[in-house]
Amino acid sequence: MLKKNHFIYYIFFLNFLWSCSIIANETGEGTTVVSGGNQIIASKLNMLLDLGETGYTNVLVLDGEGNPVEGHKVHIVPQDNRIISIINTKSVTNESGSINFSIFGKQQGETVVSVTDGVTSTNINIIVKDLIQYVLPYFYGDMSLSLINPSQDDNFVKILFHEKGDRELPPVTIRLDSKEMKSLKLSEEMDTTLQDGWVEISSTEVIFGGTWTNKGYLHFCGVLIEITNKFFILVI
Repeated sequence: MLKKNHFIYYIFFLNFLWSCSIIANETGEGTTVVSGGNQIIASKLNMLLDLGETGYTNVLVLDGEGNPVEGHKVHIVPQDNRIISIINTKSVTNESGSINFSIFGKQQGETVVSVTDGVTSTNINIIVKDLIQYVLPYFYGDMSLSLINPSQDDNFVKILFHEKGDRELPPVTIRLDSKEMKSLKLSEEMDTTLQDGWVEISSTEVIFGGTWTNKGYLHFCGVLIEITNKFFILVI
């Protein structure tokens, strides 16, 4: 009976690891790649950037016992300098074992940024596109956001919640398969309680969607910014 229970626990543990792997692949958050004694943990393994946009990320270096490594030098190496450029002032970990850096989208394409100390490494996948912009002018944290991908192609969507107040929240990036409809709570995706605000949405292809309010369904609006005689015209 004891051996049978051990076997059941082992199967449950394998299923748990498989589930974690699927979640990590979809969100690109908090996945670690280890090829040496240390670990390099990237806060994002997938990043979607608009042309001319700067994205922010960081990596954490831990030793074999899970302690942060201070004063450790790492190299941040882009695979293709034509698509992106790295903006980084320091290549040595701080007292928390981390390094913050930003990535600028220069040209449309897909590339990889490698973060390595010569022994241990991790890769960050970067997609730079001329993204389609949308806004949802009102959103409360407990609401669910509906997204529909009408295209035959896969669609990547970046969601940025602008909360009323001074708090800055990182964007959430999700993938929509062909013809997929997805509903998600931003508060759960961001793992925090959200107040009133509005939502900025960017996608690689056309999408539809919105949220239910107490006054009915609120669709998000497409945004086009034109430049005429140095004035910006917002068309919704």
